[in-house]
Amino acid sequence: MSARILIIEDNQANIDLMTYLLQAFGHHPILATDGETGVALAASEQPDLILCDLHLPKLDGLGVVAKLRADPATRAIPILAASALPVTDGCAALRRAGFSGCLPKSLEPDALIPALESFLPPQLRAGAVPQAGSAPEPAAAAPAATAPAAPRARVLLLDAAPENAGLVAAILAHTGYAASSAVNPAQAGALLDSHSFDLVVCDLGLFEAGRLSFLADALEMAPGLPVLLLRPDDEDELGSLGVGRRRGVLSHPLDPQQLVAAIDALLA
Repeated sequence: MSARILIIEDNQANIDLMTYLLQAFGHHPILATDGETGVALAASEQPDLILCDLHLPKLDGLGVVAKLRADPATRAIPILAASALPVTDGCAALRRAGFSGCLPKSLEPDALIPALESFLPPQLRAGAVPQAGSAPEPAAAAPAATAPAAPRARVLLLDAAPENAGLVAAILAHTGYAASSAVNPAQAGALLDSHSFDLVVCDLGLFEAGRLSFLADALEMAPGLPVLLLRPDDEDELGSLGVGRRRGVLSHPLDPQQLVAAIDALLA
């Protein structure tokens, strides 16, 4: 099962990143860009979890949590405070105000989702979703040693988008790919010398000469491999980057299922 998570946030970049990340891990985001709308959506949608910024238009985060805790219909919903400001008291003051906990916006994607999901019931956590066709093990069965599942493909991720905070790598790992990341040509060369790959993914966050040259130089070290280029926008032209080989192009913000489909198409 997936959780329905209400995000109350007015910064579009944060909204895009959190929406992208939650969808990648199978959850359903619900969006509000001001405190008053967030309170109304919490009452009407009854989400499983609320992630609320502290600095919001119309009604700030403290006002939001006060209204939600005063309403019997929303009183029991877990509410996490999301703040870019450091929390020095272990979230004690925010808990006294009514929040269930706090979640720093600086968390890396692979740490953010487990931290967020710790406030969800086990059946709604991404790690608890059973594989199709799998049967539950008997309660008394002892754990058996099993070989790790083979990855869907081995992917070299050329990460020229530090502002995405490793998001593509987290999605690849979650969806069953063995992904190795490089952020410069030297790292790419070392990985290509020590590993074999089925595909290269290039994540270009911004059009900058240094980022483009990194991707071009690294691709020269991996001739013949298919490449998936992730560009900032649909209007951005990638020129000759990746030309001469099997190539796919997607634009940010990405739909995780679209990303997986594009990779599988290139490998078909």
